[in-house]
Amino acid sequence: MGRGIGNISPANVEYVQQGRDLRLDFLRGLVMLVVICVHLEYPSYLSMFMWERLGMVSSAEGFVLFSGVVLGIVYKKRLHKHGLLDSALKLWRRAGQLYIVNVAVICSVLLLSHLPGLNVLPLTTWGSPAGGPIIQLFPTFDTPWGEILKQTLLLEIGPHQFRVMGLYALLIACAPIVLYLLHKHYLWQLLTVSWLVYALNIWLKLRISHAGFEYAFPVLSWQLLFFNGMIIGYYHEQVFHWLADQRNAPYIYLTTLGTGIFMLFALANPRPLFWPWSAWQWIDQATYRQIYMTWFYKKNLCIGRVVNNALVYASLFAGISWYWKFCYRWLGWLFIPIGQASLYVFIWHIYVVLLWSNLPLTYTNLWLNTLVHVASIGLIWLMVQNKFMFGVVPR
Repeated sequence: MGRGIGNISPANVEYVQQGRDLRLDFLRGLVMLVVICVHLEYPSYLSMFMWERLGMVSSAEGFVLFSGVVLGIVYKKRLHKHGLLDSALKLWRRAGQLYIVNVAVICSVLLLSHLPGLNVLPLTTWGSPAGGPIIQLFPTFDTPWGEILKQTLLLEIGPHQFRVMGLYALLIACAPIVLYLLHKHYLWQLLTVSWLVYALNIWLKLRISHAGFEYAFPVLSWQLLFFNGMIIGYYHEQVFHWLADQRNAPYIYLTTLGTGIFMLFALANPRPLFWPWSAWQWIDQATYRQIYMTWFYKKNLCIGRVVNNALVYASLFAGISWYWKFCYRWLGWLFIPIGQASLYVFIWHIYVVLLWSNLPLTYTNLWLNTLVHVASIGLIWLMVQNKFMFGVVPR
């Protein structure tokens, strides 16, 4: 299989195995590797390319988007086989499971914070790598236990590296409504509502709860990625076939060109994180910040960020499809297993962060930090390969 993929019947394409599309697992694995490197906040030769250097994208958008895509694929099949009620019940059980995982992670950090000599600050506080005040994410030791219990159950506290999981649980709980609308062919009505809610919240900046994830990932804005991802998953045969068909290559080249333009803008950042070389100073700092805050601010999921992510992942999916044998041979062994166990990886990476923060290392050397990132990825890959605690930790 080579570049002529557009002439191959989807049923015969080798990237579809046992009902799974390995291209999707490949991309999810890539996103999870970015998660690991970004949350281990050490400047390295890997992380320097992941802090908005190749465009206004981050692992959070990819995680939410592909979670929706996978859910749309899986539950369309389940809906047609078992009906809406069965699918809804299973989705609500999954949302409940993710909520319990959230609570368990919070409780584990609370318990670990009482161990003498253990440094849990990377999990219990947040501070921008660019500098600024340190924000306390967990209650102090003198907080009444009743208050701690309330904050835990309402997900008002928790590691900032794990907050997106609370958003994920809530969106899955709402997914049966989206599944019903798609089943009843209310596609355009669903798209209209999702985009209208998103547009209004760009203006109003509302939060529907006091949960910690609302401050980083407001539900009314970030639902756009998840629910539109569900739509893509529901119609994935048509969408994936179109992206993989080389007769549509001119459109893919345009998306790649757009990705490159966003990359040029990202490289002009006057204050690049973890970047040892000078930025392209063709935009002054005040102008760059104004453009960024208006069009690319991550917390609000501004429209420029949405467009950039759409272009990046459309280009990547098409490229992976066209050069699948090369991608599979050289990187599939790493990306695919991690992508297929993305929830498992996301849970364990929290404790990998804790592990490195308690070793007597200074993390000031780029080569040493690169080794730390590679070792972390390797450790998690080995855990996946050996199915370590697969029976306990959700996947």
